Amino acid sequence: MRTSRVKFLIGVFIGFFIIESLGLFYWHVIWRLRLGLECLPEETQVERGRIYDRNGKVIVMNEVRYSIFADPYMVDDPVTLGNKIGSILNKDPKVYIDRLKEKLRFVWIERKLDLETANRLLSLNRRALFMKEEYKRVCLSNDIREIIGTVDIDNNGLSGVELALDNILKGGKDIYLSIDSILQTKIYGLLEDSQESLKFDKAIVIVMSPWTGEVLAMVNFPQTKNFAIQDIFEPGSTFKPVVAAIALEERCVGEEEKFNCKPPFVIKGVSIKDAPHEVESYDMTLKEIIKVSSNIGMAQVGMKIGTEIFYRYITSFGFGSPLGIEIAGETSGMLPLRKDVISLTQNSFGQGIAVNALQLVSSYAPIANGGYIVKPTIVKSTSSNNCLNQVISSETSRKITDMLVNVVENGTGKKAKIEGVEIAGKTGTAQKVIDGCYSMDRHIVSFVGYLPAYSPRYIIGVILDEPKVSKWASDTAAPLFKEIAEILLYDEQLKGERL
Repeated sequence: MRTSRVKFLIGVFIGFFIIESLGLFYWHVIWRLRLGLECLPEETQVERGRIYDRNGKVIVMNEVRYSIFADPYMVDDPVTLGNKIGSILNKDPKVYIDRLKEKLRFVWIERKLDLETANRLLSLNRRALFMKEEYKRVCLSNDIREIIGTVDIDNNGLSGVELALDNILKGGKDIYLSIDSILQTKIYGLLEDSQESLKFDKAIVIVMSPWTGEVLAMVNFPQTKNFAIQDIFEPGSTFKPVVAAIALEERCVGEEEKFNCKPPFVIKGVSIKDAPHEVESYDMTLKEIIKVSSNIGMAQVGMKIGTEIFYRYITSFGFGSPLGIEIAGETSGMLPLRKDVISLTQNSFGQGIAVNALQLVSSYAPIANGGYIVKPTIVKSTSSNNCLNQVISSETSRKITDMLVNVVENGTGKKAKIEGVEIAGKTGTAQKVIDGCYSMDRHIVSFVGYLPAYSPRYIIGVILDEPKVSKWASDTAAPLFKEIAEILLYDEQLKGERL
């Protein structure tokens, strides 16, 4: 009897052990697998691609983090467990208590924690809490974060490059940007220093190759958003070289043709004025109009071109639609709805038309490179020449370059001049529109140019919003352009090579 009883008890014990083991196996193995297959978000099969600058420096990488999830059915006391979780994470425990009370078999507790914190949570209840490895996106360069953009908790692109190139990055492919991160940092530092002396509200600097369209730097100050592609503004006189190029290309204006630029100039009741400037004569050629930046002269040039040709060309130059750079959020700019003679004359000197900074800088590429449109890109190019269709002839390109060199040598752009380097460029001072009216004391100033003028390697655009020391680009944007150009030339000399 005793032996039978012992055998019976042993059998019962073994049975209970087997049942308990099977239960543990089910909950800790089979159930975990079911959680992974049925409840968890779809597993990322590959690590999201890294992002590098043009020189191979890592800008964005992934770091392993640890996420905790729970099976609420396995929680006996959600209040106690929720309070403990809240204490560890230093957060309101009610959030976790509510999650643990859900009638579900899977809820996230907290995601992308460091290993120590994740293990502390896991130790609270290993029967109900589980851990999963995930990747956290980390941007290593503060000076480019508004261009890089962001991802959501599941590493899907939300903005910037991360969104525009989301499919490539999610596929695990690395991306090399055209940006030189060291140049980006230097220019941002220069803007920080210049803000104290020039007292501008915002600033944009773009450095671009006129041949490949590669953006070597896109600097926004402050870094609250990517103003370079998201904000639009009236370009003012930096738009005039494009209009001059159209006029010469279509032979609407002769090089020696004179225009009477004596104020006032009235067209259909609208008076066009010029900024104060000294002139030998009010009868000016196109070259002289560009040199002194006469609005009156450019309005007459625009009338010579005519609306049909004018608006067809500026569309070809890239105005009025996004350029397609690989950064989400690019605006299209704004062309006038009424393309009449009043709009034509005002648009001819950069008023009544709105552009983003990238459009303005890109429009100088055909003027600089012999007439070819170049699509701007934030991705490092494998080609030394990405010129597309030709919008103006090389002859017209050369003539406008001559005019812009004259601006820097003898006109409004003198403060952009660097001894021993020929620079082609144009100043622009535009009144801001405030409550539907042009302000007399609030301006956006700009200087766009390229160098060396007759074998250009860089186009540089400088746009300043409301500098307080002077409303003229000649006193603010032009000298800042010079400092940036000197950085580029110094870096070339230091490296013994071109960017």
